[in-house]
Amino acid sequence: VLRRRGRRGRASSGGGGGVAGALRLVCERTGWLAFFLCGLLLCERVMHSFGALLEREIELAFFVPLIIGHGGNSGGQAVSTVIRSIGRRSPSASEAISTVATEALAGALQSLLLGCLVGPALHFFLDTSRAVSTVMATTLPLLGLFSNCTGAMLPFLVTWAGLDPAVIVGPLMTTLVDTLGLMIYLSVATATLVHGS
Repeated sequence: VLRRRGRRGRASSGGGGGVAGALRLVCERTGWLAFFLCGLLLCERVMHSFGALLEREIELAFFVPLIIGHGGNSGGQAVSTVIRSIGRRSPSASEAISTVATEALAGALQSLLLGCLVGPALHFFLDTSRAVSTVMATTLPLLGLFSNCTGAMLPFLVTWAGLDPAVIVGPLMTTLVDTLGLMIYLSVATATLVHGS
């Protein structure tokens, strides 16, 4: 298994150098990148579907990069940990489930801690409205839970499918977390600012 992964890893890194190696990488990666780019276009549809809310609460738009960045950072930590673990040995299904659950809990707890800090900081130091600060503090733990769960689960699924996690998992995780994380953020905002008012 390790020899097979090693060969796949050398192929993904281009095998040789020069033009031939670069062209091989282009052939291997461009199709996946095009697929993920189409997925990221869903972010535009999410923003459009919440357009009325964003027009009413313009402050929400200011924190979209923060939300997307936090989801990517949190999920990226889980991806790195799991891929390193898979590189050492092939985990069983029960070990994979335990790892995903642990990462999901860690993501929720660390983001809950950050939410408790970020919410008040936005309100008292950056003059953000109390309502939007509450949305941010509420969204971060949910986003951490989702991002870490996704980031931990994808390497196992991609590896079991016989694909190279080094090529696929990072962009796929980013696509899912950006799109669905944005949906989580704006859904929390809708529940808090529209239905809660």
